[in-house]
Amino acid sequence: MRKHSKHLDFEINLIPCIDLLSVCICFLLLTAVWLNVGSMNVKQAVGGQSVAETEKKPVLWVLMGTDGELNLNIQDSIRVPKNLSKLKLTGLDGKSNTSELQKVLEQIMTVEPALKTALIQPQAQSAYEDIIDLMDAFRKKGLVDLGVAPL
Repeated sequence: MRKHSKHLDFEINLIPCIDLLSVCICFLLLTAVWLNVGSMNVKQAVGGQSVAETEKKPVLWVLMGTDGELNLNIQDSIRVPKNLSKLKLTGLDGKSNTSELQKVLEQIMTVEPALKTALIQPQAQSAYEDIIDLMDAFRKKGLVDLGVAPL
């Protein structure tokens, strides 16, 4: 038997490899631009510092109940009387009563003008629309530090 010698001259086609790398570079550049545009500066709303460094600011906690009821609880405030510090607002037709909430917020803001933080605790069945409506109502009354507590 005779051994066949292998032919050692062969060509490698590099054009498909270069095409693939150029497409990957394009995707890399596009995602880098999107990440830069889509980023925002987020600070931790509550906590992050030691207890001694944290000054006590009044905080409004809103627990969203079933059928649109809202339980308002104001913490770390000396000025707010007991009848306003813990309130329960009933809902209308399964949604929260924003007109009643506006009135209550107006009373609270006249008593405690330093109140700037509101934290919302939704239920698992709460609609996003109701949460956004609450946040809009708080923004209108001057509460600028808003947050949604996890379920």
